[in-house]
Amino acid sequence: MRIIFILRSVVLHGGIERVLIEKANWLADHGHKVLFLTYEQGTHPFSFQLSANALHKDLECRYFTIYQKNLLERPFRRFLMRRMFWRKLKDTIDDFSPDIMVMPHNLDEYQDIIVSMNSLVPIVMEWHSTSTEFMDKTFRWKEFWRKRSYMSCVKKCSMTVCLTEGDSSFWKQYCRHVVTMSNPLSRYPEETSEKIRKPGRIICVSRLQHVKRIDRLIDAFALISDRHPEWYVDIYGDGPEQGNLQKSIERHGLIGRIYIHEPTNQIFEEYQSSQMLVMSSDSEGFGLVLVEAMACGIPVVATNCPFGPREIIEEGITGLLSGMDTQDLADKMEWMMTHDIERVEMGHNAYLAAARYEKNRVMAEWERTYLSVL
Repeated sequence: MRIIFILRSVVLHGGIERVLIEKANWLADHGHKVLFLTYEQGTHPFSFQLSANALHKDLECRYFTIYQKNLLERPFRRFLMRRMFWRKLKDTIDDFSPDIMVMPHNLDEYQDIIVSMNSLVPIVMEWHSTSTEFMDKTFRWKEFWRKRSYMSCVKKCSMTVCLTEGDSSFWKQYCRHVVTMSNPLSRYPEETSEKIRKPGRIICVSRLQHVKRIDRLIDAFALISDRHPEWYVDIYGDGPEQGNLQKSIERHGLIGRIYIHEPTNQIFEEYQSSQMLVMSSDSEGFGLVLVEAMACGIPVVATNCPFGPREIIEEGITGLLSGMDTQDLADKMEWMMTHDIERVEMGHNAYLAAARYEKNRVMAEWERTYLSVL
């Protein structure tokens, strides 16, 4: 199989970037011809390592540069940029002769152009977000037209892949071919040990943007921090909300109790040295960090948001689901803090449950799914 993965860039330490790289690497290392195609990578290094068996090409169609021009010049620049992208993409398809092309849902700038290539090569659109987040954005005319454009594009694809049954149920109303797949684990440790866990350490791994609601985690910890002075929170991530979150930490007097760290490629080591993971999102397309933490033998506490956490966490067995309010999240975190035996047992159960997301097992299913499009 000859397959193209197309993405804006692999500069951020984001979930979409990591998952697409993992899938491209596995397929390339298992005999498939893989081209990882970007259009805004430039000279930036990849945030995640691409296999030597995969090819990379950058189309150099940096859409964001349009906004460096004045308002009168932008429409013409947009026309030229899109035309250049269309030509370079078509030339790449002609040269590489792919059997299939895979794109995530968030390539807004050129999504319609990519989908128009479905007459040349089957297009698979993967939803790494959740339909509820997408459908709620109707309060402005810009979002209304954006939604209409998305609907039109998704309907034209050969296949739509969702990460949860909840999202699949939504898209089946509009699309002809919808399947549900899980994201693969990049690692499944052979064993876990309580000996390397740091006492009182809570970990949160997330892009620092509003939908992830790290502010809710900070507020919840503030409610219980005085009663549990030995506990603290390490947050790994970056994003536009970092400044606001730091101010919230200072406002609650939690400097020295909550830390924000840069993203790291050694995140599994950080999971393994923690007591539990907390996710406080408003929505999650899948929630790969939940599975990663579980694979490292720690239980998880997550808001019961649409749709990922409820399909991953077995309530009271591998973790706890909280309501969307701060108090309930604080209560669930405190229960986990104060029940040492149960917390360790949940971590063991979580490790066993995460085995179903082991990379070779999940990627064999992805391989069959991609081949089925042919």
